Amino acid sequence: MLIQFSVKNYKTFADEVKISMVASKDDTLKEKNVFDSGFGYDLLKSAVVYGANASGKTKLIEAMGFMRKLIEKSSGYNSTQKIDVQPFRLNTQNEKEPSLFEVIFIEDDNKMYRYGFEVTKEKIISEWLFMRQNNGKPKETELFYREEQNFEYNKAKFKVKNLIDNDRVKHNTLLLSRADVDNEKTANKVFHWITDKWRTISGLNSNNYLGFTASKLEDQVFKNQIISFLKDADLGIQDLKPKLMDLEDLPKQLQELILKESEGKETKLFSDVTTFRKKYNELKEPIGLVEFSMEDDESSGTGKYFALSAPILDALLNGNIFVVDELDAALHPNLVCKIVELFNSSLTNPKNAQLIFNTHNTNLLSPDAKLFRRDQIWFTEKNHYGAAILYSLADFKTDKVRKEDNYERNYILGKYGAIPFLGDFGKILNQ
Repeated sequence: MLIQFSVKNYKTFADEVKISMVASKDDTLKEKNVFDSGFGYDLLKSAVVYGANASGKTKLIEAMGFMRKLIEKSSGYNSTQKIDVQPFRLNTQNEKEPSLFEVIFIEDDNKMYRYGFEVTKEKIISEWLFMRQNNGKPKETELFYREEQNFEYNKAKFKVKNLIDNDRVKHNTLLLSRADVDNEKTANKVFHWITDKWRTISGLNSNNYLGFTASKLEDQVFKNQIISFLKDADLGIQDLKPKLMDLEDLPKQLQELILKESEGKETKLFSDVTTFRKKYNELKEPIGLVEFSMEDDESSGTGKYFALSAPILDALLNGNIFVVDELDAALHPNLVCKIVELFNSSLTNPKNAQLIFNTHNTNLLSPDAKLFRRDQIWFTEKNHYGAAILYSLADFKTDKVRKEDNYERNYILGKYGAIPFLGDFGKILNQ
């Protein structure tokens, strides 16, 4: 369960911003689209981010992706490897300061963890991990705190003495990542929640997760669920079959790169997916199935919806956190509504998976859609100095924003900010 993500001094974010999945206690919102965290408050099942182009919507999701990637990869860094972090570049002070990332979540052991770090391109400046028990007390237990290469750790609850005493944590490596490799019990839990339960993808490039979905077609139960998911979207696809690529057919240099990326594990490459559609005779009677290529014959929207199917179903089945940049790209608005409804519903989301996405689709805010509470709607906006800010519709006073308001109309009219201020386009050709 994701509680909060924070980022500071990264790409378009100069000052610290936080997106919180903690539900408002406003009685007018009722118990809709929420679930009990077990810590005395409810958490939201979904959140949507709106904003003008270049306002920070994508950068927020990229910040989450950067945090996950550094945690996942830093244990393998050599001592000279640079950290691929990008501080805010429109201010001379920010360029000199580290970037901050922090996530607060509840793991399956019903404990709350707060983990974060500050980094520059050269090294880890600071890193911390705190844990809170579900015992009604707000006190956190410090598991470790790091300032560059100086480490303080809880000897009873975070067993990394061997790593620290033998100087096995490099200046550009996160202690959490290194402790996970060393099979420290708590590090394993935190590491695998962040890298396995928290998935971030781009809705603009389905190739990045198409292979994951194709691989799931080899599991007959999961395959049936994917086909049902496609049928419910009225796409006309009756069956699916993945097409495997022979690794030996690829250039040797590419083979070596794939083997390196797979870290020696068995790797399957999928060249395409065959779709099957009904064929009819002159009497409009079905007489069999016709094969099509997902890549060559199906629309881009169908291809994206198929590619999204496995990550969505996987999140719902396992209670994962699913974060998508541009979820609505190439998809009909009604399909996007149905995806959101899957996460908001207790029936289709019994394990409390959470969906976070950005979009320009204002139809999702319409009174007819009835998809979101005020605290599920977020906005990004840039100030006069090029820095992005992040805020929720729930941050507005209730006398300014009421639950019966037409959020779509008011947003387009600029009442909530986060829209572009357009110039006179008619003068462009008269310069």
